[in-house]
Amino acid sequence: MDETGRTAGVTAAEVRESDGWLIEWLRAEAVMKPPRPGWAYGSVSALLLAHGRLFTPAPWPDGGPPPGEPGKCFIESVQYARDSAGGLAYVEGWAWDIAYPVEHAWCSTGAGVVRDLTWPRPGTAYLGLALDGSAAASLMSRHGLAIVHGPDGFVSSIGASWMRDDVPPGLLLDIGRPIPAPALPDCGP
Repeated sequence: MDETGRTAGVTAAEVRESDGWLIEWLRAEAVMKPPRPGWAYGSVSALLLAHGRLFTPAPWPDGGPPPGEPGKCFIESVQYARDSAGGLAYVEGWAWDIAYPVEHAWCSTGAGVVRDLTWPRPGTAYLGLALDGSAAASLMSRHGLAIVHGPDGFVSSIGASWMRDDVPPGLLLDIGRPIPAPALPDCGP
């Protein structure tokens, strides 16, 4: 493992390439779903591109398997972040698994390093919205759902309100890496 927490042999270029795949996938979906009249965003993808951050993949810190149960990323991550007393943030968004993006939740250190509780092998790219663990737990307990992802691929009630009215100011944590702006097309000489 190197100083960033990444597994030895995974280069920064490989992480950037996977980040690029995930960003382009989200941009393609956002273009296909323009906002409704009066709404800030037309999709969770557009919301994530506007407010999300990139997070650095890393294996579980002690080298062993992560403590969470696969398939329960939202509840496992929010409980772990809440119980960390501010040491970890709850992050919800999309992660690039072996070959495609997956709706996912994980924890993050203040340096933007992923602590994925439910995937035994970390994803190659993570992009999401970071919240204080206690704030995320409070929102999730009031609404009975994850923050932006609803059941069966639909948006949650919280996500829909943020797509309509935007994210409440001061709710998101400023951790992770900014999403790069889209490259401008080459218009020739």
